[in-house]
Formats: sequence, structure tokens, C-alpha cells
Amino acid sequence: MKALTFEYSIPKYVITGALVDRYPQVLFSNLAPVQLREIPDPRLLGDDWVLIKPRLAGLCGSDMSIIKCHESYTLMPFASYPFVLGHEVCGEIAEKGSEVEDFQVGERVAVMPMLGCAARGIHPPCRMCAAGRISLCENFTEGNLQPGMFSGSHAQVPGFLSEMGMAHKTALVKVPEELSDENVVLTEPLATTLHMVQENPIQPGETLLVYGCGVMGLCTIASLRALHPQCRILAIEPDPFHADLARGLGAEEVISPGKPKQLIKKIADLTGAKFYTPLLVKPLLIGGVHRVFDAVGSTESLDISLRVLANGGWYNLLGITPVKKVDWTPVWLKELTIKGVYGYNGPGGSDDPTQAFKLALSFYREKQIDLSHLVTHRFPLEQWQQALDTALNKGKYHAVKIVFTP
Repeated sequence: MKALTFEYSIPKYVITGALVDRYPQVLFSNLAPVQLREIPDPRLLGDDWVLIKPRLAGLCGSDMSIIKCHESYTLMPFASYPFVLGHEVCGEIAEKGSEVEDFQVGERVAVMPMLGCAARGIHPPCRMCAAGRISLCENFTEGNLQPGMFSGSHAQVPGFLSEMGMAHKTALVKVPEELSDENVVLTEPLATTLHMVQENPIQPGETLLVYGCGVMGLCTIASLRALHPQCRILAIEPDPFHADLARGLGAEEVISPGKPKQLIKKIADLTGAKFYTPLLVKPLLIGGVHRVFDAVGSTESLDISLRVLANGGWYNLLGITPVKKVDWTPVWLKELTIKGVYGYNGPGGSDDPTQAFKLALSFYREKQIDLSHLVTHRFPLEQWQQALDTALNKGKYHAVKIVFTP
């Protein structure tokens, strides 16, 4: 079958990572670890697995970090190579094992892609999987599978930027007939942001700031508006097209970042915070926003977020851009809470690892959230180079979510 695959090579990884920002065409050369390749058709790993034919498969920001060879070296023990990319999918079950009883061949599904204890044949499960916190599984390198945290970073479990992917039976989520493929393919990013929002003890009337309005930022705004309609949502986004989408999903005000001092002053004006200008560093607010949801994760977004948070505020790190030197003074000065976000753990101790996916689908079904318009570009696998070019130049193409139609 055809599949967009990543074959790890230290020289190729280092060269591509060093060149890609200046010479993005390196991604389309033989130097790049990612290529569209013909690989053997996958076979079920056991009677509790299914093969899934994608209808739509999303290209995620984390996929692009891998493709650009900008993924953190810290994560390398938690992957196996080569692997087929892709963990966002609306697909149909093409084949199932004998132990898959609740799903039928031809049925449309979403997939929770984490490869925790159940998929690895580990019994009893680790304490995190037992609590439904599969994203924090303690056995991502153990059991009867090679290392890998999720489909799309695993040599044995092909992802969905391909003609055929694979999933464990515990990862499957039934899709209501009335839902569009476009909404379903965005279930995975929406589930991540729903999990993030549910992990915050948000109170009515709080002012919340979403930093960056790409797909994850837009999903965050939709999640906040659905779960906390009485809160005020601000956003930071330089691109006018994405800013309009953010307003449509529920942001009260979208701020163009500009220079840091102007940005921080604007947030002070919007929140009534006290504005201080220390020597040689960015301004600092006392008052400000109650929580930041950072979908950029850069050095600047982290630094500014800490400075605009109110005393006792929460900073949620969702973005995955490498962060360099940051002044941590606001963290202790204002007793801030810093929280990382990864995956889709069930809230309140639920032991269902797909709970956030089911909640996302219920919001679609009840028409509280509609993300279908965020799917702006579709490509067959053969046009993978055009798809990557679009992902690298979203402003130029007015692109939000790019999907493949294998």
C-alpha cells in the first residue's frame, strides 16, 4: 500500500532539521526522512485489532514537527522506526479480529490513537491506564509492542496517512450517522482540548486567553465556549483569516500580537490590570487573565503568558515549539500553576480512555460545536508534497486543517 512514512537516519534528521526553515524544499529531496513509499499491506496484530481504511486523515502540527525533524530528542525512546504517519482519522473498519465484538466491518469510526497497556497486552494495567489516563501510560516501551506512544509513531501500528491504518479494539469510537467526515476527523484535536479545559477548575466570569489560533487554538476556543459559556475568551493571533475563525467560534476579542510591550498593554487595557515596566525586560501585569491556553509553545508565547497572568493564574502548555531562555520570575512572584497537556485523559477518575472522544462527538451531534469548516484543503496521498507546502504556508493558502483522502 501507499503510505507517508518516516525512516529515521541521524544524518538525514540533522541535515533536514537544520535546513528546513531556510530551505523548505529539502522536505521534497532524498535528504528528508519522510517520503511517500510503497510498503506491505498491514496484517492484524491479534484478534483484538482492526484494520481501518481512512475516509479523511488529518495532517497534525505534531506530524509536521516530525516531518521537519524538529521533534524533541527527549521523545526518541518512545518511538520505533520506520513508521507510517497520521493519528487523526475518520475511517471505516476494513477487517476485524474475532475478539472485536461491538464493531462491524464497514462501520465508520474515530480512533483514540494512544497505545497503552491494553493494546500492549499488559495485565493488570499500570496505575494510569487503570484510571483511564492512557496518555500517561507508564508502559509505552513495554509489552508485546515495540516502543511508541501512539499510532503514527510506531513501526508495528501504521498510522492513517496511508491507504490502511490499524487500531486496537479499545481505541474505537462509534460515529453517529448524521455527523460529517469533516467534523469526525477533527475529533482527536478537539478531544485533546476538551481534556485540557476539563483539567482546569474554571469559574464563571473568568477571563481566559488562547495564545495562537491554529487548529489547536481554535479547538480550544470551541471547547471553552461549549464547557464554560459564562467565561470571557480573548485570543492572540496575527493572521486575519484565523482571527475571523476564532471570533466565529466564540472569542470575544482577538489581538494581533505586534510588539510585546504593545501586546501586554492591550491585555492590561482589556482586563483592567496594573501595568509595570521593569528595566530591560518585558512589562509585567498584576491582574490580567486568569488562565492562558498556549497553543504556540514558543519562547515568546511562554514569556508573555507568564507576564499577563493574574496572581494565582494557570498556564496550560499545549504547543510543542522548542523553548529557549525564559525569565521564570513571574511564576514564583504570582504563584502561577504551570500545567502540561497531552492526550485525552478522562476527567474525574473515569476509566474510559475514549471519554473525551465521546464528549466531542456529543457536542457535534447536539450542534454545540461545528468544526467542519476548518477542513480547508484536501489532497490524495500522491499529492503529499503539495499538502506539505500548504502546511508550511498556511497564511498564503488560507489553510487551517489539511486532510488526505487516501
